[in-house]
Amino acid sequence: MRLPLISAALAALCFALPTTAQDVQVFGGNSTRACSTVVLFGDKVMAGITVTHGQPMWKDEYDGMLDKLKGKINRLGKDMWTTFMNSCDVEIGGAKIPAGSYVVGLQCDQEGKFSLAFMDATKAMKAGAMPFGPQKWTPDFSAPLTLNKDVAKEPVKEMAMELKADAKDLAKGSFTIAWGKHTLSSTMAIHVAK
Repeated sequence: MRLPLISAALAALCFALPTTAQDVQVFGGNSTRACSTVVLFGDKVMAGITVTHGQPMWKDEYDGMLDKLKGKINRLGKDMWTTFMNSCDVEIGGAKIPAGSYVVGLQCDQEGKFSLAFMDATKAMKAGAMPFGPQKWTPDFSAPLTLNKDVAKEPVKEMAMELKADAKDLAKGSFTIAWGKHTLSSTMAIHVAK
């Protein structure tokens, strides 16, 4: 008498599992990501900074969408998170980014001023934060960027991010996002222990 009851319970469980899985959508696969890196090495110095991101394609209609970004944190790049890792403290636009690993979004305030929005990567993953859909996470800190409209003669088709350091003066450098005919840019300074 017990065997049919156990079999019936197992059968019910097996039939219930596929209905639960049907509510889940799967997205992903292989994709190409771009990366910009600065590595410092020398006498008593070993440090690295890198930003890695997906590269969405520029569409001319994006020019008319700037106002829709105001007051929001938006995804930056394509597919999974844009990530920023630094083994030393870095300043972008005067904002200190402590050594660490971060996921990055693009923040635009109500006046249309942009900044990189950083969230500790481990904290973000544990919280289930994803770069898709409306962004409801609160940045751990932000770094201001300057919007430079229509500065490129030819549109940059795939989003590009670049970290640059001056080898002679680490307090001088830059961070730039180029997409379409526009850039978002800021000064960068690298703080390595000497």
